[in-house]
Amino acid sequence: MKLFNDYVLAEPWWLLLLLAVPLLMFLGYCLGTRSWIAYPTLRVLSTLGRAPKDRPFRFAPLILPLMLIPAIIGMARPQEAKSRTSRTASGIDILIALDVSYSMSTPDFYDSEGAMRRAEPRITAAKKIITEFIKRRPDDRIGIVSFAARPYTVAPITLDHQILEYTLKDVALVKNQTEGGTAIGSAIVAAGERLDKLERDEEEENKLKSKSKVIVLVTDGASNSGQLSPVEAARLVADLKIKIYPVAIGTPQGRIRGMNTGQEFDTETLEEIAEITKGDYYRALDYSGLRDAFQSIDDLEKTEVKRNTWVIRKELYPWFVGPSVILVLGFLAYTSFNPPPMP
Repeated sequence: MKLFNDYVLAEPWWLLLLLAVPLLMFLGYCLGTRSWIAYPTLRVLSTLGRAPKDRPFRFAPLILPLMLIPAIIGMARPQEAKSRTSRTASGIDILIALDVSYSMSTPDFYDSEGAMRRAEPRITAAKKIITEFIKRRPDDRIGIVSFAARPYTVAPITLDHQILEYTLKDVALVKNQTEGGTAIGSAIVAAGERLDKLERDEEEENKLKSKSKVIVLVTDGASNSGQLSPVEAARLVADLKIKIYPVAIGTPQGRIRGMNTGQEFDTETLEEIAEITKGDYYRALDYSGLRDAFQSIDDLEKTEVKRNTWVIRKELYPWFVGPSVILVLGFLAYTSFNPPPMP
């Protein structure tokens, strides 16, 4: 029986004895009047000239049953229960490679779950859904790499997800023409190197390895920059046992300031990347599709969490039984040294 957050009664059925307390008080007053002359004695002479001291006996039917209440509560074994939990997570190392080329500013994403149907840029939609994804995976180490013509480290692989969310908000598109382009191959290699380095560091420090390593590639364009093709890069990371989940976002009708950006990404190449690395390819035309893509990745890459919980119990019955015994003994001692007047 639970009383409060940290206190329980191990044997609450003893509390039924509390029902006997008012019964004992009632019977004590209904057993008839006290006899004044039990038998002839000369002891009465010793009480001549003294004031009557029968008050303890007059209230005995009330006092004695009440003194039993703490003892009854103690018999129900009140306990202070403190729970402790150990938690071991076999997490997944995830690196999100986010396209920040200029085409990601195309405002063709509509949030069907929102109150207003207003188009938002692809980069804004990607940031929102990635943030939701990060919040759903508290036991995984996650890092972020942005890329255009070359990759940039946004956040290292970490369990501090507040830093990830904070730095993700500040990710900006690359508008400089000299930095323009989409180097998917370079982004894959950069992400793979970071995941592999993390694993090698763990081996040196004899730490527990992660369950698996994953790259989530979010892009809206075909690879048109970098020295390494996306397929070659995929084969390299596949040797490191890293999965890639390409997520292609954007609509075929997307436009930037009157310029049709269209569907620039190479579907066949992204599908081949997923096949080589044993991942899955996703196509997202709107918020709903993007959420579904990241939810599918979330469902496929499960983190194993083991929790062991134990409870430490501290017995509190001495604090109830002890005072009850002391009170009863004290009352009996008082009455023995202060006998009632004899008739």
